[in-house]
Amino acid sequence: MKLSQAKAIAKAAITVKTDTLDCVPYLVSGAGIGKTSIVHEIAEELGVGCQILSLAQYDAGELAGWVLPNADGETMDRRCPDWMPRDGKGILFLDELPQAPVSNQNIAAQLVNERRIGSHYLPEGWHIIAAGNRMSDRAGTNNMPSHLKDRLMFLEIEADLEDAIAYFYKKHMDERIPAFLRFRPEWLHKFNRDENACASPRSWERVATTLKYGLDPVNQIEAIAGTIGRAATAEFTGFLKVFDVIPDIDQLIANPASATVPDAPDVQYAVCAALSAKMNGKNAKSIVTYLKRLPQQEFAAFVIKDAMNRTEDLKKELKRDDAVREWIMSIGKHLIL
Repeated sequence: MKLSQAKAIAKAAITVKTDTLDCVPYLVSGAGIGKTSIVHEIAEELGVGCQILSLAQYDAGELAGWVLPNADGETMDRRCPDWMPRDGKGILFLDELPQAPVSNQNIAAQLVNERRIGSHYLPEGWHIIAAGNRMSDRAGTNNMPSHLKDRLMFLEIEADLEDAIAYFYKKHMDERIPAFLRFRPEWLHKFNRDENACASPRSWERVATTLKYGLDPVNQIEAIAGTIGRAATAEFTGFLKVFDVIPDIDQLIANPASATVPDAPDVQYAVCAALSAKMNGKNAKSIVTYLKRLPQQEFAAFVIKDAMNRTEDLKKELKRDDAVREWIMSIGKHLIL
């Protein structure tokens, strides 16, 4: 399923009250898909906190709470774990569940099944979401015990281009990255067990960071290769050079009826990415005039789609624009909003 679907299901599972057994959403995917990001988004939308418990990083004593002597010097009790919320509302995110040792998984099972660790209960306002990587990805996973799996709702997530690009625009990432991924979508998520660095939505977000370093071309290539691997880097850096030959975007917007329309598909993609980054309510009519001249209207369609992904206010503004509405109707088969 798509990341957005998993988010909707997980949010419903922790917010809709029923008189039957709770289901704990378990987000499972390849590495770098964005599981953690959607848990943070759910918490933000609900106006609650989010506490991440990386189960593979704890030893069993620290996770369950240390057994320490009481003041009488004769009896002993298990102390409440430091990570356990004491009050308030929030999401307890059990991350790296399959990567955790079996002893920690058994501790997590009590938390999932009974909302407690020993005699210490999770406050009523807190909800649990769990996540982990697929066993097939060789991410150091262990088989989970059946009594733990039995209470989890397995939500298996695959990388989705539209979800990823919408997220990239919300994060105000360099528009050249979504442009490249629309042109070469197979590089959104390509896992290679033999490489240290692989392309994933998370690693592309880090590429956006490396582009801000101001490195010389040679070092920039090395930085990107260390993030997404050399094969992806070769294609991406080649695509970046296309932006050096696109027409002046401000001049194009000022003269949409006569501005140059590139012949090469990669240059068209680059132009569309630049137009999407510039589009607003004031220049929408001019940009639509130019987009109507593109030979491949599916290329043009992502301009409006990505512009609408930037902010909700811009999305509303563009939907009210007569030129945009008319154009959307004319290319409906290429555009699903």
